[in-house]
Amino acid sequence: MPDQCIHCETPLEPSQKDSGFCCTGCEFVYQLIHDQGLEKFYDLKRGENSTPLRDQPFQQYDFSWLEESIAKYEADSPDAVTTEFEGSLQGISCIGCVWLVEKLFLRCDGAIRCDIIPTSGSIHLTWSRGHHDPLAFAQDLQRFGYLLGSAKSGSKHTGEFRQLGSRLGICGAFALNAMVFSLPRYLGMPDDFAFAGIFDLITLLSATLAMLVGGSWFIKRAYFGLRAKILHMDTPIALGVSLAYIGSLAGWIWHYDSLMYFDFVAIFIFLMLGGRWIQTAALERNRNRLLEQTPVPLNVKNAHSGESMEIDAIQCGDHYLLPAGQTTPVSSVLAQGSADFSLEWINGEPDPVHRSPGMLIPAGAINLSQGQENLATHLTAEEDWKNSLLAKLLQASEQTSRSPLMEKILRYYLTAVFLLGIGGGLAWSLSGASLATAAQVTISVFVISCPCALGVALPLADELASGRMRTLGVFIRKPAFWSRIRQIKTLFFDKTGTLTMDLPELVDAKQLDEFDDATTAFLAHLCAHSRHPLSRSVMRSLGLRGQRLITQTDSETRIKVHELPGLGTSMTTSSGTIWSLGKCGWDGVTSDPVQATHAGCELRCDGQLVTHFQFQEALRPEAAETLQQLHHLNPHILSGDHNDRVNHIAHLLNIQPDHVHSGLSPDDKAALVRQIDPNHSLFLGDGANDSLAFDAAAITGAVAGRGLLEAKADFYFLSSGLHFIPTMFKLAQKHARAVRTVFAFSLAYNLIAVAVCLAGLMNPLIAAILMPLSSLVSLSLVALKIPTNNRANELFAK
Repeated sequence: MPDQCIHCETPLEPSQKDSGFCCTGCEFVYQLIHDQGLEKFYDLKRGENSTPLRDQPFQQYDFSWLEESIAKYEADSPDAVTTEFEGSLQGISCIGCVWLVEKLFLRCDGAIRCDIIPTSGSIHLTWSRGHHDPLAFAQDLQRFGYLLGSAKSGSKHTGEFRQLGSRLGICGAFALNAMVFSLPRYLGMPDDFAFAGIFDLITLLSATLAMLVGGSWFIKRAYFGLRAKILHMDTPIALGVSLAYIGSLAGWIWHYDSLMYFDFVAIFIFLMLGGRWIQTAALERNRNRLLEQTPVPLNVKNAHSGESMEIDAIQCGDHYLLPAGQTTPVSSVLAQGSADFSLEWINGEPDPVHRSPGMLIPAGAINLSQGQENLATHLTAEEDWKNSLLAKLLQASEQTSRSPLMEKILRYYLTAVFLLGIGGGLAWSLSGASLATAAQVTISVFVISCPCALGVALPLADELASGRMRTLGVFIRKPAFWSRIRQIKTLFFDKTGTLTMDLPELVDAKQLDEFDDATTAFLAHLCAHSRHPLSRSVMRSLGLRGQRLITQTDSETRIKVHELPGLGTSMTTSSGTIWSLGKCGWDGVTSDPVQATHAGCELRCDGQLVTHFQFQEALRPEAAETLQQLHHLNPHILSGDHNDRVNHIAHLLNIQPDHVHSGLSPDDKAALVRQIDPNHSLFLGDGANDSLAFDAAAITGAVAGRGLLEAKADFYFLSSGLHFIPTMFKLAQKHARAVRTVFAFSLAYNLIAVAVCLAGLMNPLIAAILMPLSSLVSLSLVALKIPTNNRANELFAK
């Protein structure tokens, strides 16, 4: 039996190994790829893990924004014969994904070109105007597990990553020039050689340009760090490279070869930029795996004029329209019709609520219903956006990552290097040596003490550890994560959607196997046209069979699916038969309110009961075993749900009663985090009601796919279980051992090298040899300490 999902390579829970798939979505897409002859995707994928799809291929997504975007582009360029679209793409993880999306696009009518940049998650499409259906292409992409979105706004992280890549490439050229034109002098080029001065000048210019392009990046960061009274790795890098350049410039002016470390300066800057690029590229890739999407609309339509208005312009009394699937931006009153709303995002209660005209809808409630005649729901704002609870929850909290231990080490390190360099130069000067010789000793100490090994080894350690977590469906988003995770002493969990599954579980899924294909097809159609969590749960339980029957069913066998908020969905077939799925006791015809006879929902045909579905709140796979392993970290539950539900889950997980808190508001959650352990806590959550608690906790993790907390979290996870948490803590210990080993090597290396410098035996050639050798040794030590292969993965479980 496979240990990983056949499609996405996510580790399988024991109950999933028989099927070989982690979810219905992966099974559906795997079959779809083979049915359409696109199996080469798996050859190109080469074991790269991707996002578990769950029910993403089956959901209804609103792509109306795409039509508006294209209409605007074509209106701005009416004479063009082609149309271009710039957007973002969720789900791209490897070259196989790029190949598959290009194949899907180029087989469409009118398609001309498809360009994808996996690292940024961006896509550029060009097609012949009037001969291509972009909406159909977006829906086709969704069926294969990719989501098309609008172009991402440029963030400071993206800008930094692009600048770093540009600087790295340019400094690579400068470093190559510096090495090439320094080599003749190392090989014995005489001073009176005709081109000796030109070679030295080119080396000087190469190092100078490397300082301006690459060195300035570290100097600027070190400067702002010192202004904020923070010491980080950029400080010794900036100091070392600056002193090496100044000393080399003095040697060039005085014609003293032993002071000229220009090639060292250029190479050192290139290697440091390379190490930082590796680290930043991994974080940027993890940030770009998900679209910049959120259920909170950026703008809404005025209910009277139809004009669009941004949510921050909403004022009390405004009438606006809210489409199905989006979040109420401000506290509002339902103006017309009735609708179902989910309050899970703001209070943790999983059951939807039904609202009638005149009833209050809190900010953060997600609309589950279409309005009258499938239009958006009509609401009246009861407050301004600036006073909304949701506006408060959406405020980003920027926290500066600090490591007190690292700052202490760097403080001692810099002090020791400075004293040894200045003291060594003074000692040689007092012993009667020339000023140039004394300066050579001082500069060589500063040069050889540059943390080159640490500058490339520590980013590699972060990347190897983060890469190991990616194989478990966990993606690190913020720097200094591995040094901070080791300080965690307390765990906080949200309940609904974090400890439990995102949807209620059908108690008896075997009853679906008793239906014939026709009944299953009608049930699948009813579920596919509803956002209600019970309908989505039934749809998930129908699995691949339900999806196939929807595809195979002729559209003429049904007339239209109707949704009656608070009751359910119904459809009338071409033969006049009425099928319905809804509240227990509803006959599928009447639109009058019905008092539910019992929990769950019912499938009916012409008013006659076909079956009754019962549901239960289900824990994530192996959640109890995982929490048992984490018992020493004092796990707490902070939930907005009812006390009885929270206590039931806590009992199943064997969490101490005094660590269980229910009925909490977002402010209550944040206050408890601050009260219990704000500096050494990890909070895992999934809803807007966890946002303030995220700001209070030291480290945060988010369930991917909800569209809000991923952008604030230190990491997000895609796996169905929580088994990655113990592995994360074990890996943090291995990461720490790797870092300590590299530090020990660097300390021994620096002691020996500095001794050579103080003895006056160091020169630019020896420094140029020692620098890459020390870096290679450091990289090897990291690779040996942090496992990356499957065999090593097995060792983590032991």
